[in-house]
Amino acid sequence: MGFSKKTQMESGLDSDSKKWVIAGIAVRSLKPINTKHLSDDEEEACSTTPTAKEARIPEKLPCPPAPRKRRPSRCNNLGGVREFFTPPDLETVFKCHVEKAK
Repeated sequence: MGFSKKTQMESGLDSDSKKWVIAGIAVRSLKPINTKHLSDDEEEACSTTPTAKEARIPEKLPCPPAPRKRRPSRCNNLGGVREFFTPPDLETVFKCHVEKAK
């Protein structure tokens, strides 16, 4: 992506249009940017950053407290006694199917 060795006249462009050929792409030269200094009256009319004490950020903000561990819930253990329903015909549903080896 280097510069082309061709001059402006060799590339077929006028010297009046002030174009340069870089890597086969015609590029126009940039226009100059004119800046002028503001007078004292115009400087006062511009907006400025507020410098009052109320507008400043506090120098040191306090850190939030550390997170606390949650208390364990008390609903999990109801006296340690668990009751299960056992229907009388449960044994008939699950039969032992054992084949004898020959």
